[in-house]
Amino acid sequence: MKIVRKILSALSFVFLAIMVLTVIFFFVQRVTGGNTTIFGYSVYRVSSPSMEPELAVGDVILTKKVDVKSLQIGDIITYNGMEGSYAGKVITHRIEDIQEVNGQFLFTTKGDANHEIDPIVYEGQILGKMAFEVPIIGVLYSFFITPYGLVAVLLIILLAFSNEFIILFRLVKRKVQYNVTREFEESVKKDGNSEDKTE
Repeated sequence: MKIVRKILSALSFVFLAIMVLTVIFFFVQRVTGGNTTIFGYSVYRVSSPSMEPELAVGDVILTKKVDVKSLQIGDIITYNGMEGSYAGKVITHRIEDIQEVNGQFLFTTKGDANHEIDPIVYEGQILGKMAFEVPIIGVLYSFFITPYGLVAVLLIILLAFSNEFIILFRLVKRKVQYNVTREFEESVKKDGNSEDKTE
């Protein structure tokens, strides 16, 4: 039983650590404008259905910084939107066409579920090429930012540190028992001393 509790505690701790790191990473991404990279990779969360069925709202993807010359038609890229409704947004769409004009690459992109193509994407706008989708994390992230998710996080924390809480509770209990016993012994000793001095 103790082994099972330790295994569950370890798994809960790992799971909690992954979730905390994910939330922190998304927070940093938002604060820095969505361009934080670790070993050349960036994490993004899909916020629109424009790439369905390939990518659904809430999916989490990893993009890798690549040489724009290596990009091909059909690749899914993430870029900084500059025009129209895309201005100021981070977009993840598929490459439909590539042209080289005056030594600069221009990309035509479109969301799989969209009918119209995006404004022309210049190579300087590109943040990276999608490496792969991170399964489950997106669903868990969406769940954990809800009230029910926060309650679940608290329960996971309690489970992850259950052994520590039990040890702490036992130490406090022993300390209280020790103090009570000591006070009792001192009061008995004091009563005994007062009886000895009574005339």
